[in-house]
Amino acid sequence: MTDPTAPAALLREWQRCYGDAPPLGWVLRERFGARWFRIHSLPGGKRYATTEAERDEVRRRQHELIAEVLGEGAACWFIFGYYGEEAHLPGDVAGELRAMAPVVLTSVGPGDAGLAETSPLLVARVTWGPGALDRVLEAVADDVLESPLLVSADLQRVVAPYDGGVDVIVETPARRGELARRYGRWK
Repeated sequence: MTDPTAPAALLREWQRCYGDAPPLGWVLRERFGARWFRIHSLPGGKRYATTEAERDEVRRRQHELIAEVLGEGAACWFIFGYYGEEAHLPGDVAGELRAMAPVVLTSVGPGDAGLAETSPLLVARVTWGPGALDRVLEAVADDVLESPLLVSADLQRVVAPYDGGVDVIVETPARRGELARRYGRWK
């Protein structure tokens, strides 16, 4: 599809699929509610892992759900922003993000997320597989890194991990219902 070095083309395609909704999980959740569902990272809706067994469960749930939605070994887009936390990221997480060689996709400002200033959204092409983004996803689950998006190559499916779970936008309400029933047991 689109080359990540051509963010203008990717952004045009994004706008074709999502209109004026920026690539921010909370905005997509609000605007595409009929195609959205949420799973929790831990039983009982517990927000943060406090043991290694809980970290393993968060990782297992993320791997299974992302593989189901995007496909194992699938090329996808990783869209993320830095909202002032870059200086506070663990070195290996910051290094992993830089190693993706991201390019600026767009910027979001006060109207997009209530931010005091405009912040860049970066995009990189990645291949999904267990372990591919574990440190980054762990930083998200620990609320160290703001919620990124993993987006299918055709932009029809979005996985938005956050501290406490994963929001998912899929192609149709019917597909949403199917996945919500299957993963609804993860409460």
